[in-house]
Amino acid sequence: MRKVIICVAALLVSACGGETYPVAATDAFLTLSSIGNPPGTSVLPGGLSAMNVSFESVPADNSVQWKFTHDGDDIGRIVATVTPDGDTASNIRVGYMDGSAPDDKWRNGQARRLIRDQLQRLFVEHVDATFEKREFSQSLKNDVVAQVTTASIGAVMNDVSASMDAHIKKEKEAKNQSNANPYTATKPATDLSKYNN
Repeated sequence: MRKVIICVAALLVSACGGETYPVAATDAFLTLSSIGNPPGTSVLPGGLSAMNVSFESVPADNSVQWKFTHDGDDIGRIVATVTPDGDTASNIRVGYMDGSAPDDKWRNGQARRLIRDQLQRLFVEHVDATFEKREFSQSLKNDVVAQVTTASIGAVMNDVSASMDAHIKKEKEAKNQSNANPYTATKPATDLSKYNN
């Protein structure tokens, strides 16, 4: 019976989500508003390197968010929300939300899974390290980079292959066009054949 009560309590805590810190909600929000991006996310790892991440504060929601985009498309966002827990404490919940770009464009579906399952760990650690006044975990960062790179290597190789195919096609078209038009072929500007006596 005791195990059942402990399991139910653990489920209730995880359903509530977030971490509670001994900081008033207004101070917690001010700290979050200046937190910026986690270390190692100025250029995202592996197959996510073509994406951008931007940080913004949303005072109306008592939250901050990190928006992930690719070529202007909204891939998703990680949101950290402050909720008061009495006068001197705050609960900060970090969660992921899908963006509006379709899954089948670029590789948005895979990117969303990697942001939710891997990168989000960096953002949670960034919040924890800030409020616990400790160093950001480099071993966590290294693990996330390894996981994202491993999971996305196939997609990166497909992008490289498609880029090479497009370049080869462009080169062939340029060569065919120069062969079809004698004025674009590389010949001397002056006819030197009269000097061959």
